[in-house]
Amino acid sequence: MLKKIAFLSLIVLISCKKNETVHRNNEEPKAFEEKTIDLGRLKSGNDLIEDLFQELVDKSPELKNLENELKELKTRDTNDIFYNYDEKSEDYYASASRHINSIQDSVMKQKMLNLITKSEEKYTTQKSDLENLTKTINQKKMEIKDYHNTLKIVLTIPLIEQYQKQHLPNKAPFEKLIEKENQLLQKTKNSIPKY
Repeated sequence: MLKKIAFLSLIVLISCKKNETVHRNNEEPKAFEEKTIDLGRLKSGNDLIEDLFQELVDKSPELKNLENELKELKTRDTNDIFYNYDEKSEDYYASASRHINSIQDSVMKQKMLNLITKSEEKYTTQKSDLENLTKTINQKKMEIKDYHNTLKIVLTIPLIEQYQKQHLPNKAPFEKLIEKENQLLQKTKNSIPKY
């Protein structure tokens, strides 16, 4: 719980720093620029939060370091050590079951079933600590992902709110268009012969 509070504090601190920077620069993020075709945005799936966050990362050594650390975290490599180990053992027991099923002598078959069952139970107990560790690794990975997404949203909200405030369209063109539509609607109605 203390780690979560510390992480959220870091998010708020970075967010406040970024707000000050955004307001000082008044530099609009490139992600808001109108572009006909932007191959980079097409590749990223037109994810405005990702684009805005990447611009913040490019400007902040703290965020750049965090992103690098997140990229360097190789949970899969560590988990694969266990999964490969476990897969070989599970393959062995599956193979043993097939071999036991081919034994014709019922007494010998039962002895082999008992032997393989004991071995499999021993293995299940032996691997339980590692299984729990891999579950913890996967849970932590998901927790990091949740906080990372939270960080992206918290840091980019001020950017979109600033954009919204500065680029709110003037109502006049919309009102003029509605007025023109009303005129054309009346003119169209008046042009219909009586039927």
